[in-house]
Amino acid sequence: MLSSAEKLKQLENVASPAYSFQYLLLVSGGDYAFLKEIATLYLDAMLHYVDDCRQIAADKDLNALKQQTHKIATSFNCLGMDYLQPCFDQIKHTSHWDQETANSLHMLIATVQDNVPLVRKDLE
Repeated sequence: MLSSAEKLKQLENVASPAYSFQYLLLVSGGDYAFLKEIATLYLDAMLHYVDDCRQIAADKDLNALKQQTHKIATSFNCLGMDYLQPCFDQIKHTSHWDQETANSLHMLIATVQDNVPLVRKDLE
């Protein structure tokens, strides 16, 4: 089993275009347990977002989508997924449920489904 210092070094070297631990490495101050705890909270929140958004999409409830997306944006950004900012902007600024909004939501959901298992594996 790797020591905390070895695990931190390993996370520094994660070279994925889909996510990054750089921000969490910075704010954790080298405390692996803290980094893992924060990352796990973000990942769990992202999974809840996906669950909530499936019903929101079925209802086409734009206000609920905007609220939930605003709350979850930090989780994505802190895990280096700031490339999704156009999706957040689309949802934030739209005045009606349209195809671009649906596409943005689908992109966020797909990113969670694809990346959460990978991030969890890197944290092991």
